[in-house]
Amino acid sequence: MPNKSLPLITIITSTLNAGESLRHTARSIQKQSYPHIQWIIADGKSSDNTLKIIEELGDLVNVWFSKPDRGIYDAWNKALKFARGEWVQFIGSGDELADIDTLEKIASILGNAHPHYDLVYGRLQYLSEHNRKFLEEVGAPWSKIKNEWEFFRPKLPIHPEVFHHISLFKEDEPFDVSYKFAGDSHFLMQCIRSKDPLYVPILVNKMPLGGATGSIYRAHLISLETRRACRELGYQIPLSHYLSESAKTFMKRICCFLFPDQYLFKIANGYRKLVGKQKRW
Repeated sequence: MPNKSLPLITIITSTLNAGESLRHTARSIQKQSYPHIQWIIADGKSSDNTLKIIEELGDLVNVWFSKPDRGIYDAWNKALKFARGEWVQFIGSGDELADIDTLEKIASILGNAHPHYDLVYGRLQYLSEHNRKFLEEVGAPWSKIKNEWEFFRPKLPIHPEVFHHISLFKEDEPFDVSYKFAGDSHFLMQCIRSKDPLYVPILVNKMPLGGATGSIYRAHLISLETRRACRELGYQIPLSHYLSESAKTFMKRICCFLFPDQYLFKIANGYRKLVGKQKRW
């Protein structure tokens, strides 16, 4: 049985018609050297082979259900009612835990983190959508990103690399389901107002990107939600950041209107190269 130095870690994965992607996640969890894991799958009533794959996984999945939901944050709220771990991680279908000893390494830190820290985060690798090739590794100490801004909000850890202490989920619906894209950001922004997170230099998660279409076409909607989160939580967006992000969002909308996907990929990668970043598509 787990104890304080070897805490139970609950992993929550929401799915919707992502059966084949789920196999990657399952293999990475199955290979973990750390034994104290609870895996919960919240399926949104998939019509593909997702349920068949879940059933094939047997005891690897501790809890699963399949019912219509109002989006990913509603699925997370439903899954949290079954969480028994001291720490909770949310990873997507298709995500992978980075190495076989990822949870073993992080558990030794989680065991002593609370009550000083409610959030512990590490590093994350982006993978290409189709061939799952390495694109970029991200993650930085909180001292370097605190008070920085991106996407109309404070700079935050990326959700799959974050471990949340179970005490953060006291409300019946911790994630605001009125958000479709920024509910995780809204939640983390609430958490960091009262207590800084702990960064550990451990590669936690490998996450495939959803492609330029998913991110660029939704840029305007995401910007509206992140600005709304700032208003609701009392964050004041710096004027210089607001103006620069507004210009970038406007240009994304123009490019989406003018160019087909293959050119959007090239434009997005060209911009990233121009500002000294690695390509993602």
